[in-house]
Amino acid sequence: MTRFHSLVLGLCVALATPTAFAQPNRAKVEARIKELRTDVLKKHVGLDDAKAKQVEKVLDKYEPQRQAAQKDMREKQRTLKALLAADSNDQNAYKNAIKGYRDADKKLRSVRDKEFDEIAKLITPKQQAKLVVALRKMQAKIRSAMRKRAQGGR
Repeated sequence: MTRFHSLVLGLCVALATPTAFAQPNRAKVEARIKELRTDVLKKHVGLDDAKAKQVEKVLDKYEPQRQAAQKDMREKQRTLKALLAADSNDQNAYKNAIKGYRDADKKLRSVRDKEFDEIAKLITPKQQAKLVVALRKMQAKIRSAMRKRAQGGR
């Protein structure tokens, strides 16, 4: 799979995974993200209801695997950051942490590749391109809203 496809899938994953928003009202956030995702698929990518539902079904199918892989990835990143923050000179610890990080990254890419391969069977290359652009914009809006909320600007 090309880097382009990985980017597309990464964006889909980031937007489809509400675990990034670990807040008390998580169910609301999850529902809102699914609404936004549906809107993107229909209005920006140009999918009809049936095709949008098929794509969403694929995203939902891989969500548990994606979430587990993302959780593992975050844990490996924390391990690396902790080693660096402690200014550790334990080269073995770094070696193991890097190996764990790379393994987690491969696992996440594998899940994303499978997911995108299925999505690619459902929509045209042009629709895939539209999806990339639309999801990138959507992700930027979500990040902006999260930053504002974190700064108290609800």
